[in-house]
Amino acid sequence: MKKKLIISIICLLFVGLWADTSGEYGLQIFKISSDADQAAMGGTGAFYANNSFRFMANPAAGNINNYKGLNFNQNYWIFDTNLNSLGYLNSKGKYSFGIGYRYLDYGALDGATDDGQQTGKFYPMDLIVTTGISYRFNPSHYFGINLNGIYEKIDIESALGGSVDLGYRYVTMLNGVELAAAMKNIGKTNKLYEEDIDLPLSAEVSFIGKELENYLPVKNAHISSEIKVIKHIDDDRIMVNMGMKTVLHNKFSLKMGYKFNHDTESYSAGFGVKLHRLNVDYAFVPMADEIDDVHMIQIGLRF
Repeated sequence: MKKKLIISIICLLFVGLWADTSGEYGLQIFKISSDADQAAMGGTGAFYANNSFRFMANPAAGNINNYKGLNFNQNYWIFDTNLNSLGYLNSKGKYSFGIGYRYLDYGALDGATDDGQQTGKFYPMDLIVTTGISYRFNPSHYFGINLNGIYEKIDIESALGGSVDLGYRYVTMLNGVELAAAMKNIGKTNKLYEEDIDLPLSAEVSFIGKELENYLPVKNAHISSEIKVIKHIDDDRIMVNMGMKTVLHNKFSLKMGYKFNHDTESYSAGFGVKLHRLNVDYAFVPMADEIDDVHMIQIGLRF
């Protein structure tokens, strides 16, 4: 009965994304990774990440283990655009609580009237503040929910809104194999320039493999991977993200990923270093179409 319910929910998530909506889709910040660890793995890895941002990727990822920490991430990328994120997570194993923000500053843009008259510089920005909780109902089933407060500003106009993310994790009977699903960005903002802003609603299904070193002839290493299938309501394509992470001697990690069916992204890579309670992560995400490559640096402190 439980398996049938899970399959039905996942199917409904994807079918619902082919429904037509009115208005303009905005707040593409929801699609940008705010975690260098996951960005290096092609936007995967939330369910074996050891940092505070994992609950933002899937609300059910908050309590995969006992953890209490704070992370800050900085993106260096196109032109004057600046993205930084901060996350705090306290996970007790049975339940977790997380809070954080994502801030996207587009830099200075030239303003003009309809007839081409220059009006000076303006500074558009997006801000999302997220709180999330997750709960383990039994050793196999985990659920989570995130609440997002949204603020967007373009020139003198601004919009406020809110959204909900739902997440689910299923630990299968196969050792180290898990399934996960999420429905994200369920919400609305008020009008901006008298136009409705529809959020980029999305559904995700993940196939996760942990402790893969048990099936390989390797020593002193932990290997995990994930395949994530994504459907955005504002894109006709189904996207597939793949990633892998290898942790050596519990101190140094190597990461790689690949994205299929994305316009500007394909492969990515990065590494991480653990120094007692401090973690430092770096991700490199090459971009196509003459967009500057992305470099991400992240610092985490575990309490």
